[in-house]
Amino acid sequence: MQNATGIVSYSRYVPTLRMQRSAIAAAIGWAAPGLKTLARGRRAVANWDEDAITMAVEAGRQCLHGQARDHVAAVTLASTTFPFADRSNSGIVVDALNLKADVSNDDAGGSRRAASSALIRTLNQQPTASSSLLLASDCREARPGSTQEMRYGHAAAALLLGRTDPIAIPVASTSLHRDLVDQFRSQATGYDYALEQRWVRDEGYMKIVPEAVQEVLSKSGCQPGDIHHFALAGPAAIATALIRELQLTNADIVDPLHDDVGDSGVAQPIMLLGKALAQAEPGQNILLAGFGQGADALIFTTTDKIRQTKARDIFQQSITQARDEHNYLRYLVLRQRLRLDYGIRAERDNRTALSALYRRCDAISRFSGGRCQRCGMLQFPRSAVCVRCHEAETQQPESLAELNGRVKSFTEDWQAHTPCPPLIYGNVTFPDGANVMMEFTDFAAGELAVDQEVRMVFRIKDYDERRGFRRYFWKSAPVAGTDG
Repeated sequence: MQNATGIVSYSRYVPTLRMQRSAIAAAIGWAAPGLKTLARGRRAVANWDEDAITMAVEAGRQCLHGQARDHVAAVTLASTTFPFADRSNSGIVVDALNLKADVSNDDAGGSRRAASSALIRTLNQQPTASSSLLLASDCREARPGSTQEMRYGHAAAALLLGRTDPIAIPVASTSLHRDLVDQFRSQATGYDYALEQRWVRDEGYMKIVPEAVQEVLSKSGCQPGDIHHFALAGPAAIATALIRELQLTNADIVDPLHDDVGDSGVAQPIMLLGKALAQAEPGQNILLAGFGQGADALIFTTTDKIRQTKARDIFQQSITQARDEHNYLRYLVLRQRLRLDYGIRAERDNRTALSALYRRCDAISRFSGGRCQRCGMLQFPRSAVCVRCHEAETQQPESLAELNGRVKSFTEDWQAHTPCPPLIYGNVTFPDGANVMMEFTDFAAGELAVDQEVRMVFRIKDYDERRGFRRYFWKSAPVAGTDG
């Protein structure tokens, strides 16, 4: 990996909701008593208006905080749960992140190694004068009563790769393909089919991962004792066994985040790499291993810049401010595993005017309004005439996505249809005058107040179930340290 780029920044996003595993076991233990052995901790659950795209947007926004977005030349989104099979999922993310129109974007999938393999490719191909954004996001659903329902978690992670002040430099990497099918999901099914765990452990993790690690150690010139952090996208018990097998005597095992997040699929390797970076000191070596129909292995060495970047990782804050969910039925409804009859108020045709979506992409996806160059008034949507000074054709495009607003008014509507009543909507004011009528998300009934500060998040607006389409827009959500 001589002359390869490095990691400039990283971020990890976990949804607000946490399903208590004990609540799952209590609800369905009568049918699956064996799940009680897994009923420890909690797993991350995406809200009804979140998916692999919206989570990737949130991770990307955090990763690009304080970075020059104009320098991003490529975006890769890795996932096994893309909402669209024939639409650029990464393209939606590019628009939501307000990146340049000529950014190269790519969807990578097909394996839980999609992100770690894309990381290797990007590091080997990164051009010198630009940066690349790698996003990994998975929102895997699990059959009710399955072990996957207990173990999975929804999450996303991001890496900004470039040559400007990297916090970690790649030393070596390798990628091995082995068609050992430990689990699979066909396009016709919504759930993973998993094979017997002992066979996967003995024939998969304990044979394929050591082969990849030994090869990457040989390429790097490192000895096993030179590794300080070992991040394995797999169970902690297997990581412990591999530490002994590979004689990584000085390596700390990076917490796989089972107790508070769960197995996040494609996002897991990048999530754990972020965890390792948050723990590492300058000059330490990190060994990352991805697994799934083969194995990827990468070694990074941290630089002095690592101390300056840790403060921007808000992952721990998302853990401490999570909202516990104990209602198993509500969890099933939020994730569309159980369909309720909402009555005639939910009977409407949500057909999307795709021509209008194309024409108004800047306003819808980029949340782009207009700022008057004469009086400084900010308004949304952008119009031909300023609402303050009434001058014509004075507005320049400006996104409201990274601005915080304040609640001017709101309504908790228990009659309008939403998968998680009540539907909360109202007016939000922004600095310099903009006022937008919009929905609120991640708030429960009674938590919102007038003049409360809110932040913007990119979420699902609604579903067109008849045609399999989903629309996205921006909503108001709690800021760090507030209720909700």
